[in-house]
This record gives sequence, structure tokens and C-alpha cells, in this order.
Amino acid sequence: MIEFDFNGRKVALDESVVRTLRAKALAGSGSSSTLNDLAVILGRALSDRKLVTLQRAEARALERLL
Repeated sequence: MIEFDFNGRKVALDESVVRTLRAKALAGSGSSSTLNDLAVILGRALSDRKLVTLQRAEARALERLL
């Protein structure tokens, strides 16, 4: 499980879900710098396995992907 901080709320997501979300973010990264940033953050989350705090723009992008 990988933990995220969404505007003060902690949410844990399974690694497979994070991998899927990263793939979706990468797919849209050509047209959105926010999705590109999110893909980088999710990639780091998969390798570091630490609590990830998302800025407002990345949190909104991730919510749209969910």
C-alpha cells in the first residue's frame, strides 16, 4: 500500500492501482504538464514507498483519474 495526503486526508492505495494511475497520467502527459508532474510523483511513490503529499493541482488530476 502506498499512502497519499489529499488536502489533509490520508488515503492508502494498492501498488497495482498506483501503477495503473501512473500509466493513465503518462498517457495524458503530452497534453497536460500537471499529468506529467503527477506521473513523475507516482513513479517516485512506487520506488520510495513513503507518504506522498500532493499539491492541489496534482490532487485534482489524480481525483479525475480515479
